[in-house]
Amino acid sequence: MIKYLIHFVPFFLAICSFGQNKYIRSKEGREILQRSQYIIKCVKSMNKDRTDQTAVSICECRANKLDRHFSNKQVKKYTTNDFIDLAGLITEDDSLKQAMDSCYINSGQTILLQAEGFGEEFISNCTKSIRSNSEKTLDIKRVESFCNCQLNMVKSKKLSDSEMETLNNPNSLLFYEMISNCGDPFSTRKSMENNWTSDMEKDIQGPTSDTIKVLTINGMTYLKVKIGSQVQIWLFDTGASDLLINKDIETILKNENVIQDKNYLGIGEYEMANGMIDTCRRY
Repeated sequence: MIKYLIHFVPFFLAICSFGQNKYIRSKEGREILQRSQYIIKCVKSMNKDRTDQTAVSICECRANKLDRHFSNKQVKKYTTNDFIDLAGLITEDDSLKQAMDSCYINSGQTILLQAEGFGEEFISNCTKSIRSNSEKTLDIKRVESFCNCQLNMVKSKKLSDSEMETLNNPNSLLFYEMISNCGDPFSTRKSMENNWTSDMEKDIQGPTSDTIKVLTINGMTYLKVKIGSQVQIWLFDTGASDLLINKDIETILKNENVIQDKNYLGIGEYEMANGMIDTCRRY
């Protein structure tokens, strides 16, 4: 939420036919505040300036939500000495608050905006998330180093929210790239084998047509595999009897007709690496 006071625009200002979008108005059409002034302060609240098109677009959206939303009576309630407590006014209306929040969420750049404008908050949230998702005692320096690396990666690659969601899939390209470059924050190893280089494939021999380049991380071997339109990183496990995919990939492959109903072989039980037994559809 934007926390600041907005100077009240006196009612006696001239209303020009060509300036209908110059002000944010009350329901009755009274000029409440200058639209440009609101947008400037809104952009600054995200530690951005008007050259950032995403921030400006969010603030334009919020200005549109505010325009003609409040009555003169509501505005007067939060006005003191010609200053409007806009934060207090918005807090009074949950539906408006949600609508204004949607302007931010729907930008698809919330994580990038946080990384660029609020780096310390980004790292703090990243650290808390990792520690809350592990029952092990983690090396806090390793976790903080990972989160700093992730912050720089988000900013340098300008990752969108949808791209960041792929980190939930340990077979995604972005997941492998981030773990490869930033390390594994959950690992208890003292040393990490990160940043894949061409030297790691020197022991691979054979003609180009049937040679697979492998990727290595933490002493484990991975392969880049394409199934349908999905290109992902998979652990090369010679002891695995079957390949497991999640429901999202299954849905995509069914939509692409890679997997059909006739391919299903019934239900099977599988023991996971952590000892848990999982029931899966076999195809």
